[in-house]
Amino acid sequence: MPTLKPTGNRTTESALDMPSAGRALLLASRALRLRCPHCGKGRVLRGFNSVYDHCSACGFRFTRSDDDYFSGAMFFGMMIGETLAVLAIGAAIWITYPNIPWDFLQYAIPVVLLGVMIALFPVSRVVWLAIDVMLRPVQASELVPV
Repeated sequence: MPTLKPTGNRTTESALDMPSAGRALLLASRALRLRCPHCGKGRVLRGFNSVYDHCSACGFRFTRSDDDYFSGAMFFGMMIGETLAVLAIGAAIWITYPNIPWDFLQYAIPVVLLGVMIALFPVSRVVWLAIDVMLRPVQASELVPV
Protein backbone atom coordinates (compact mmCIF):
# COMPACT_ATOMS: atom_id res chain seq x y z
CA MET A 1 0.00 0.00 0.00
CA PRO A 2 1.57 3.33 -1.02
CA THR A 3 2.12 5.95 1.64
CA LEU A 4 0.81 9.42 1.09
CA LYS A 5 3.33 12.21 1.28
CA PRO A 6 2.01 15.65 2.09
CA THR A 7 3.14 18.28 -0.38
CA GLY A 8 3.55 21.80 0.92
CA ASN A 9 1.30 22.60 3.85
CA ARG A 10 -1.71 20.73 2.49
CA THR A 11 -2.28 17.47 4.25
CA THR A 12 -5.19 15.44 5.51
CA GLU A 13 -3.05 13.84 8.19
CA SER A 14 -3.73 16.38 10.97
CA ALA A 15 -5.05 15.16 14.30
CA LEU A 16 -8.75 14.43 14.71
CA ASP A 17 -10.70 16.12 17.51
CA MET A 18 -14.02 15.28 19.15
CA PRO A 19 -16.12 18.45 18.84
CA SER A 20 -18.44 19.75 21.52
CA ALA A 21 -22.11 20.27 20.79
CA GLY A 22 -21.62 24.04 20.94
CA ARG A 23 -18.81 23.94 18.38
CA ALA A 24 -20.90 21.70 16.10
CA LEU A 25 -23.82 24.15 16.26
CA LEU A 26 -21.51 27.10 15.62
CA LEU A 27 -20.02 25.43 12.54
CA ALA A 28 -23.48 24.39 11.33
CA SER A 29 -24.71 28.00 11.54
CA ARG A 30 -21.64 29.19 9.62
CA ALA A 31 -22.22 26.52 6.95
CA LEU A 32 -25.88 27.52 6.58
CA ARG A 33 -24.78 31.11 6.04
CA LEU A 34 -22.15 29.87 3.52
CA ARG A 35 -19.38 31.53 5.55
CA CYS A 36 -15.87 30.49 6.50
CA PRO A 37 -16.06 27.71 9.09
CA HIS A 38 -12.97 29.05 10.86
CA CYS A 39 -13.96 32.69 11.45
CA GLY A 40 -17.55 32.94 10.17
CA LYS A 41 -16.86 36.16 8.27
CA GLY A 42 -15.47 35.43 4.80
CA ARG A 43 -17.52 33.93 1.99
CA VAL A 44 -16.63 30.40 0.82
CA LEU A 45 -18.37 30.31 -2.57
CA ARG A 46 -17.18 32.41 -5.49
CA GLY A 47 -19.93 31.21 -7.82
CA PHE A 48 -22.17 28.23 -8.36
CA ASN A 49 -19.35 25.82 -9.10
CA SER A 50 -16.29 27.45 -7.54
CA VAL A 51 -14.82 28.04 -4.11
CA TYR A 52 -12.48 30.85 -3.14
CA ASP A 53 -8.88 29.79 -2.49
CA HIS A 54 -8.88 31.22 1.01
CA CYS A 55 -10.99 33.29 3.40
CA SER A 56 -10.80 37.03 2.82
CA ALA A 57 -11.11 37.69 6.57
CA CYS A 58 -8.85 35.14 8.29
CA GLY A 59 -6.82 33.64 5.44
CA PHE A 60 -7.97 30.05 6.01
CA ARG A 61 -7.16 27.96 2.91
CA PHE A 62 -10.41 26.23 1.91
CA THR A 63 -8.85 23.36 -0.04
CA ARG A 64 -7.24 21.50 2.82
CA SER A 65 -5.42 18.82 0.81
CA ASP A 66 -3.80 18.41 -2.59
CA ASP A 67 -6.01 15.52 -3.65
CA ASP A 68 -9.58 16.07 -4.87
CA TYR A 69 -10.64 17.60 -1.58
CA PHE A 70 -14.27 18.41 -2.32
CA SER A 71 -15.16 14.92 -3.58
CA GLY A 72 -16.49 14.21 -0.07
CA ALA A 73 -19.05 16.94 -0.62
CA MET A 74 -20.93 14.66 -3.02
CA PHE A 75 -21.88 12.36 -0.15
CA PHE A 76 -23.25 15.19 1.95
CA GLY A 77 -25.05 16.72 -1.02
CA MET A 78 -26.81 13.42 -1.69
CA MET A 79 -27.58 12.92 1.99
CA ILE A 80 -29.08 16.41 2.38
CA GLY A 81 -30.96 16.23 -0.95
CA GLU A 82 -32.44 12.82 -0.30
CA THR A 83 -33.47 13.81 3.22
CA LEU A 84 -35.27 16.89 1.88
CA ALA A 85 -36.91 14.80 -0.85
CA VAL A 86 -38.17 12.21 1.65
CA LEU A 87 -39.56 14.99 3.83
CA ALA A 88 -41.28 16.57 0.82
CA ILE A 89 -42.77 13.22 -0.23
CA GLY A 90 -43.98 12.62 3.31
CA ALA A 91 -45.52 16.08 3.44
CA ALA A 92 -47.24 15.58 0.08
CA ILE A 93 -48.70 12.28 1.24
CA TRP A 94 -49.75 13.78 4.59
CA ILE A 95 -51.42 16.81 2.99
CA THR A 96 -53.28 14.89 0.25
CA TYR A 97 -54.29 11.86 2.33
CA PRO A 98 -56.56 9.86 1.59
CA ASN A 99 -56.59 10.94 -2.10
CA ILE A 100 -52.85 10.72 -2.74
CA PRO A 101 -51.95 11.63 -6.36
CA TRP A 102 -49.62 8.68 -6.98
CA ASP A 103 -49.43 9.25 -10.73
CA PHE A 104 -48.32 12.85 -10.23
CA LEU A 105 -45.84 11.92 -7.50
CA GLN A 106 -44.34 9.20 -9.70
CA TYR A 107 -43.14 11.82 -12.18
CA ALA A 108 -42.72 14.83 -9.90
CA ILE A 109 -40.45 13.17 -7.31
CA PRO A 110 -37.50 12.45 -9.64
CA VAL A 111 -37.71 15.93 -11.17
CA VAL A 112 -37.84 17.60 -7.76
CA LEU A 113 -35.01 15.41 -6.46
CA LEU A 114 -32.81 16.31 -9.43
CA GLY A 115 -33.54 20.01 -8.96
CA VAL A 116 -32.78 19.84 -5.24
CA MET A 117 -29.51 17.98 -5.85
CA ILE A 118 -28.36 20.59 -8.38
CA ALA A 119 -29.39 23.48 -6.13
CA LEU A 120 -27.61 21.99 -3.12
CA PHE A 121 -24.35 21.25 -4.92
CA PRO A 122 -22.60 24.45 -3.79
CA VAL A 123 -24.03 24.20 -0.28
CA SER A 124 -22.69 20.65 0.04
CA ARG A 125 -19.16 21.96 -0.45
CA VAL A 126 -19.54 24.36 2.48
CA VAL A 127 -21.10 21.61 4.62
CA TRP A 128 -18.21 19.27 3.78
CA LEU A 129 -15.68 21.97 4.70
CA ALA A 130 -17.46 22.71 8.00
CA ILE A 131 -17.56 19.03 8.96
CA ASP A 132 -13.89 18.66 8.10
CA VAL A 133 -13.00 21.70 10.23
CA MET A 134 -15.16 20.35 13.04
CA LEU A 135 -13.28 17.03 13.07
CA ARG A 136 -9.82 18.37 12.12
CA PRO A 137 -9.39 21.84 13.67
CA VAL A 138 -7.56 24.47 11.62
CA GLN A 139 -3.79 24.51 12.05
CA ALA A 140 -1.71 27.70 11.90
CA SER A 141 -0.02 26.39 8.75
CA GLU A 142 -3.39 26.48 6.95
CA LEU A 143 -3.73 30.23 7.34
CA VAL A 144 -2.28 32.49 4.69
CA PRO A 145 -1.56 36.16 5.38
CA VAL A 146 -4.50 38.34 4.36
